[in-house]
Amino acid sequence: MDEELSIFQPEFKYESVSVCKCLIESLSNEQIVIPARKLQILSSVTRTENYLKERRIPELIRFLLTKVITEAPNKPMDYLEKLLDDCMLFRAGHGPAPVLYERRHLEAVVKSFDPGQRGWLSAGQIRRVYITLDLTPPELFDEKTFCETILNDLEKTQEMELFTLLSAGANKSPIVRNVVPYQPHHEALADRLVLFVIDGLRAESFVNYSTMTYLREIANSHGRWGISHTRMPTESRPGHVAVIAGFYEDPSAIVKGWKENPVDFDSVFNQTAYTWCWGTYDILEIFTKGTVDSHIHINKMDPYDQTFSADKNTTLLDNWVFEKVRIFFQNARSDKVLYKKLHQKKIMFFLHLLGTDTSGHTHKPKSLNFLTTVKFVDENIKEVEKLIREFYHNDERTTFLMTSDHGMTDWGSHGAGLDHETQTPYVIWGAGVEQVEQGQLDLELDSETNGMSLKHRVDINQADLAPLMSTILSIPVPVNSVGQLPSHLLNMSLANRAKAIYSNSRQLASQYNTQRLSIESNVIQKIYKPYKKFNHKKYQEVIEFTEKMLTNETQDNEDYEKLILLSTEVMHLSLSGLNYYHNYYQKPLLVLVTLSFIGWIGCLLKSLTEQRINSQVDASSIQNNSFSIIRNNFTINILNAVFLCLLIVSISLLYVQNLPHQYYIYVLMPIYLWWNTLSSFKIWILLLKKIYRERKICTFLSEILFYILGSIAMGISFTYRWMLSIPILSMGLWPYLSSIKVYSTKLVLFSWTSSCILLSIFAFMPTVGKDTFIELVLLAGSIWSFVVAIYIWKFLIPLYRANHIRRKDIVLTVLQLVLLILSLQNILVQSKRFENGTAVSQTHQALAWIIAATSVVMPLIFSRKLICRLMAINTSILNFYLLLSVSHEGLFMVALIFNMTCWICIEFKLMHLKNVKMTECTFGNIETSSNLITIERSISNQDFRRAFYFTVYIILAFFGTGNIASLNSFEIRWVTCFITSFKPFIITGLILLKTLSPFLIVACSFRAIQLLTKAPTGYLVIIVLIYSNIMGILLLYNVKNTGSWLDIGMSISQFVIVQVITLFIVLIHQLAKLLTDINIYVIVNKLFGKSIKKYV
Repeated sequence: MDEELSIFQPEFKYESVSVCKCLIESLSNEQIVIPARKLQILSSVTRTENYLKERRIPELIRFLLTKVITEAPNKPMDYLEKLLDDCMLFRAGHGPAPVLYERRHLEAVVKSFDPGQRGWLSAGQIRRVYITLDLTPPELFDEKTFCETILNDLEKTQEMELFTLLSAGANKSPIVRNVVPYQPHHEALADRLVLFVIDGLRAESFVNYSTMTYLREIANSHGRWGISHTRMPTESRPGHVAVIAGFYEDPSAIVKGWKENPVDFDSVFNQTAYTWCWGTYDILEIFTKGTVDSHIHINKMDPYDQTFSADKNTTLLDNWVFEKVRIFFQNARSDKVLYKKLHQKKIMFFLHLLGTDTSGHTHKPKSLNFLTTVKFVDENIKEVEKLIREFYHNDERTTFLMTSDHGMTDWGSHGAGLDHETQTPYVIWGAGVEQVEQGQLDLELDSETNGMSLKHRVDINQADLAPLMSTILSIPVPVNSVGQLPSHLLNMSLANRAKAIYSNSRQLASQYNTQRLSIESNVIQKIYKPYKKFNHKKYQEVIEFTEKMLTNETQDNEDYEKLILLSTEVMHLSLSGLNYYHNYYQKPLLVLVTLSFIGWIGCLLKSLTEQRINSQVDASSIQNNSFSIIRNNFTINILNAVFLCLLIVSISLLYVQNLPHQYYIYVLMPIYLWWNTLSSFKIWILLLKKIYRERKICTFLSEILFYILGSIAMGISFTYRWMLSIPILSMGLWPYLSSIKVYSTKLVLFSWTSSCILLSIFAFMPTVGKDTFIELVLLAGSIWSFVVAIYIWKFLIPLYRANHIRRKDIVLTVLQLVLLILSLQNILVQSKRFENGTAVSQTHQALAWIIAATSVVMPLIFSRKLICRLMAINTSILNFYLLLSVSHEGLFMVALIFNMTCWICIEFKLMHLKNVKMTECTFGNIETSSNLITIERSISNQDFRRAFYFTVYIILAFFGTGNIASLNSFEIRWVTCFITSFKPFIITGLILLKTLSPFLIVACSFRAIQLLTKAPTGYLVIIVLIYSNIMGILLLYNVKNTGSWLDIGMSISQFVIVQVITLFIVLIHQLAKLLTDINIYVIVNKLFGKSIKKYV
């Protein structure tokens, strides 16, 4: 019984139970003692009742039973199952509402109240109809309402109440569900509110330009203005959600491009009596998806329609909205139903104006077109305000609010966290707005702006606009809002101000309490860590105390000030507690994922150790060790028992806490991986004995430390490129710290160290982007042309004279040199034309395409001699790469090729092959070349070093000159030699090929090293996977779920890149194999050789 009762209590504390005084015979000072057992029972009963009440479970059961009794199905269980499915589909917005009363039932009830068939009912009759049907009646009724209207309202009310009932149990997102809206007690400051959202308008365009004359005049006179600080990501959907719903968009929306609702949420629109919206469909549908009634009316357009294309006037987008608003109010004068709705209280108008965003993207924010669009919006806002005031006969019950969803950079982009992107303006005026005293109007201007009044300025957070609008209309603050009311903007009495702030605090506290209860309902008490600053006891005390203060009729100003202070503190505690419970399971999950990574690394090391031991241990040694293997069975059995107990305990903990199914994967994965790693107990013992026997413990530990620190440096280099210089410089010192210097010449060692220093310099240079230095591109091409000329003169010609190569290789190399010179001339001509504004030569573009296509094929025509084929591949790739270069990236490629060549020479020297020259080695069938051994050997320490170097080169190939972080960094000059018109697929393909080029050079060079050293390919990939997992652990803790779209996307993409690096290496290795092994002559001979011989 105690265990059952403990389910509903978050901690072992008993609540006090009030006892009626009538039960006590006489008043005394004696304390009534209630047994602990009874206290526990009463407390558990209270918690059970609260649990059922909050989730509305009794009401749901009553609804289901009523439906079963009404329908009287033959198979009630099947009917209940189908009914529940229909309810879930309806809640998700994909099916009709399985309401209790059908249309015919409603018609029968309404007709019973209209026996004379007048066709209308009075207000009292309508209220009795709602009570008869057990539906919540509206607050206001007309004296006479037509029966058809009543029937439609009943259907909507029934569907809405069913949706609310079904949603009480929903919990499907990080947004806190099941939060009950708190009805405010303060008086409404206005009957209606008009919201203008000027998409993409940054604060700088409003405060430093005099284009928006009317709104600036309002802001400096009878209105208030300020900077609304947005939170990244600065995109349209998150910005509108922050303004209208009051919370900052969850990063889960990134997978849908911020267009669709990944989760459902409450908004200011939901709480109004009616809302009318005009704008683009992708914004308006954010706030109407899943609604079951029709109190939100939208009039939407498709901004991607050719009618509003960017080559036309961008004011067309906003003009469409303003014209629709004018037509709407004109029609309202003759439409009695609409006219009546418009004269209700608690209504909103929302105008989404996209023209500025489109103009900013197309023409940039400082352009004349953008300023013209902004001026057009300003003039039409003035006209709309005049239209609305005249419609309501200047009743002074309308509030106007202008703001923006996000800002924009000077180059027309948004999404990140620059000031121009996160700072948006707002202006509020009309009913309920606090006026600055007339005597203060002529005081100092804001020094940060151009002619804006400092006294009128109040800066706020973007999410604060939602409780601000709710307070003006005296409607509940959206339940998911995290905004705090800027009450100093509103003209309110102290009592109303205190009540408004208290309503905001209760909404945040309710959100926090719901999130806390959802955690406490399933958590195990022994391991539960509550948020101590605002635990259950403190929460109850604060709510009870503030409620008493609010209901106290003898309150004075001091009490209201205390209520304001206490409510403000409650808001801060609630927001802090929300963050605590949202991330409650984050640290345990990170620990489990980290253990999975370490366990996976252990499995990979076990595989490598088995390969090494199995290749060295013969049959006799296996027989001698048979007894020790049997002896280790006992240890393995103990190990299995330990992991089995751990498995049972883990599954039990998850099941008891009712955690999501994916948590089982997080828990079971490290258990399995660690069991797999430690199950081969014999392998680890043999490895440790071997290390101890060879007395290489210090060397072994120092190598492990070097590889771990190097992997960490590579992981950090994803964020800070200069960290790449650390492993590269360490590689440069490697020959002097080992025995390699004995076998290599001083020239090779000096060249290796120098090239490593050169490569490390590029890690400190700026990322290749919009700045162009064509001179550096020409310099890189000239250097390589000189290298190729020396290569022909000093290497190819002597080999040809010694009959080691054919004349064909010399002719093809000369042809490559000619193509490289033509490319340099092409780059020079096209860059001059572009700088002078002259049309780019179509002939030179065609030549560039011919050179690019030829560069792909030419290496396959060369012989498969290792040196000749590598030189051909490097020259062809570099030639294509230079045609797409604009800065120092060409020099980086030259330095990379030089460094990789030195590495090949050093690795060849380490083979100690006295009778073999590198010029004799060939790609392809190495078995037939040069006395090289062909038996696959075991893994050695040198293979770990080679795999580490290869991983460094792969990371360097991607980040050596920076990479394209976003389309904002794209520069058209990158592809000028090939194309100048905007063709996204061709441009993207060229940029991807440019990005792939350094990888191909690294992969082809590493394939040469692999063939020379006879390293087992599969096991080298496993070693690379180990390094990538070490980097993965580091980048796992760098993944962000807050910040800009760029920050979030980059942190996730970096982690994904590290995880797929092994797969990428396998793919790039296959491409390198094709480039190095394939010979066109052999292919032609295989395809046509037989037919040619037959013909001859």
